[in-house]
Amino acid sequence: MKLSYSQISCYKTCPMQYRLRYVEGRETPPNASLSFGKSVHAALEWLYSVPTPHPATLEELTDYLEECWIPEGFASPEEEARYFFQARSTLELYYRRNVLETDEPFRIPAGLEHKFRVDLGFCALSGVIDRLDRSPEGAFEIIDYKTNRRLPPISRLRQDLQLPIYQIAAKKIWDVPVARVTFHYLIHDQKVSFIISPERESEALSEIERVSGCIDRCEFDPEKNNLCPWCDFLDECALMRGTPSRKGSVAAPPLEIGQAVDEYITATHRLENATTRLDGLRSIITSYLESGQALHVSGSLGTASLEENGVLLIEP
Repeated sequence: MKLSYSQISCYKTCPMQYRLRYVEGRETPPNASLSFGKSVHAALEWLYSVPTPHPATLEELTDYLEECWIPEGFASPEEEARYFFQARSTLELYYRRNVLETDEPFRIPAGLEHKFRVDLGFCALSGVIDRLDRSPEGAFEIIDYKTNRRLPPISRLRQDLQLPIYQIAAKKIWDVPVARVTFHYLIHDQKVSFIISPERESEALSEIERVSGCIDRCEFDPEKNNLCPWCDFLDECALMRGTPSRKGSVAAPPLEIGQAVDEYITATHRLENATTRLDGLRSIITSYLESGQALHVSGSLGTASLEENGVLLIEP
């Protein structure tokens, strides 16, 4: 059996949700928070993916955010704009604090977005470590980026399995001692670090084995919790059937007037680039059809043809 932290966390939240998502393979719709988080992660991965320890400029970083931005799961263009500028502000804060205003030199991480799979005997553990840093003294630190808008209580983080899992994986993969593990809450620019003791590692392994055993025995009864109103499978749950869904009820980050101006300028630039690209594509398709090689051409999303007056017609 292969398990990831996300799967283990899902099972502990609700075994029925785990069954629907990971056993039956039900797809869940994209959401704004996930697209926001993935986009910020991609931008930071790009920042550190350099052959020499010379960082890109802040302008280059925010330009790259536009390239890697995931425009999925947003309720409206306005909501997407708010999340985009939240992402840009988050990256600007990160760059200022970790590149411009620090006495520490810019270093290339020892590991970056490293996918792992380690055999624990009772299951294979898989995941992705955002960053592994090594200090000049040789101490290793695991860093996991978080884009939560709220900081969870320290007591909850102490009991979380994610960082112990990553430490166990790092030791098995690189055979290095890990000095500390860190959650970096990017929106707040706050780091929460822990030293994972051998006892905590042992507790984590026992919990992973317990969850693995429950899954092996197909123990998938629903479990009521505070996150139920946001579940994708609310209507299928005997415990919550008829409960109003709160998916999509999380407010988007506020958009200040200055950000509105920035958004307008950015959107204008993106529109200009898109218009140029559309003109080029229209010319390519029109030239092909005018050559008489075909009356119409099709892609996976639709069909193009020329009307009698020579106007290009695109039909989905």
